[in-house]
Amino acid sequence: MRFQLLSLLHFALAWPPSQAQATQGQLAKAHTVFQLDNNNTWFENLATRSNGDILATRLDSPELWLIDPSTRRGRSVVTVHGVLSTIGITEHRPGVFVLGAGNLTVNPLGIEPGSMKLFQLDFRQKRPSIQLITAMPQASLINGITPFSQTEVLVSDINLGVVYKVNVAKGASEIVLSGPDFAGINGIRVQNSFLYYASTSNETFFRVPIDDNATATGAAEVIAVGVPMDDFALMPDGTAYIATMGLNQVVRVDPDGRLSTLAGAVGSLDVAGGTSARFGSSRNDRLVLYVTTNGGTPTPVNGAVTEPAKIVAVKVKS
Repeated sequence: MRFQLLSLLHFALAWPPSQAQATQGQLAKAHTVFQLDNNNTWFENLATRSNGDILATRLDSPELWLIDPSTRRGRSVVTVHGVLSTIGITEHRPGVFVLGAGNLTVNPLGIEPGSMKLFQLDFRQKRPSIQLITAMPQASLINGITPFSQTEVLVSDINLGVVYKVNVAKGASEIVLSGPDFAGINGIRVQNSFLYYASTSNETFFRVPIDDNATATGAAEVIAVGVPMDDFALMPDGTAYIATMGLNQVVRVDPDGRLSTLAGAVGSLDVAGGTSARFGSSRNDRLVLYVTTNGGTPTPVNGAVTEPAKIVAVKVKS
């Protein structure tokens, strides 16, 4: 395998604390739901199931982990053969998930060109099944994935600054969004005919109107700027809760663009290296925000401290 060092490191650069522009009031408590045993580990993304379970991807491993918040136990539930890392994940249909994977290394951070793939995971039976949707050799680093239609998902490429539309039944893919406003695109969500997205390199949270073909029908709108942004959870009113990687915080972005810190701090391990966020899907945890972390692996807390990757829970006020 031939790996390239990720020189841009859109999703792992250390941002000086002076760049954090979010206001900080009373912080919510971040509770550890589950933590791995070893350092140099990296939970990258997550999806929540209707039964309360969490599915979490690992950038340092070709595994998908299942975590039960009620028991605070986790285990590897799927190993994806032929890759080194699992990346983005979304539930496309009830019990059926789309997973991005490829060959990345964590220490040092590197990527094998042409190694990106999309898989379908079916959890509707007792034993989950996995099958390849398509290889994506044209992609550099696929990241965020979000449902778009009954047969399609949208997939962001953080290095190329584009969004692909992928037919999960046929495996066909095409670029539907690109341009300067999409540079460093990371987390993505579709809601009310808008694509909401975080640009890590631009430190900007955008939304762009799209049609039924996922093409833009207007200019991208800047919602908020000023903090590093990875992946995020989106509420029905457009409020976003964004993981900020090396800033070690979860920030709230109101629809009018106001930024505030929900949990964590620059020098804290509470949300060290937060990578993604999702609300629970069961009746009991719909206002619980689950956050994946990498334990500060690429950007140690206070320049020196790391910990094993973990899942944390933060209660959000209604």
